Amino acid sequence: MATTRITPDQDAVVSEIEIAAPPARVFQALVDRNQALKWGSGETHEITVWEIDARPGGKWEFISREKVAKSPDGTPREFEHHGEVLEIDPPRLLVHTWLADFHEDPSHQTVVRWELAPIPIGTRLTVTHSGLAQLPSSRAAYSQGWGGLIEAIKKYLEK
Repeated sequence: MATTRITPDQDAVVSEIEIAAPPARVFQALVDRNQALKWGSGETHEITVWEIDARPGGKWEFISREKVAKSPDGTPREFEHHGEVLEIDPPRLLVHTWLADFHEDPSHQTVVRWELAPIPIGTRLTVTHSGLAQLPSSRAAYSQGWGGLIEAIKKYLEK
């Protein structure tokens, strides 16, 4: 089960989970489009676009869509996320910027850091989403969302 906390300075959401798969396998699931489309689609949302140029300076993008429409006009809402890879050290680290069209300030750049550490059963995956001090409602949403996302990765890899 994932654990999630907000840092005392209210700037970051940190989620962790243990996955019974080696770090190389977990890392591949993060950067491989076909795998991300599988683990990133669940009961409430589906990923319709997942692209990553997994190198420093490379661009990434994903778009998710509600499965059950919640918009006023009855159409499913889409959420766009994109950024640039800052660091990559397979299979231990992936760091990228994060911009999302639903943030209070869509031009405010945040940073997501994926750390993969080997443990006896496989991998401890830690996701730290920082730069959220100025985005209180987004921070609250991410404190609910990251845990579910990494649990979906675990479920996909352990099936």
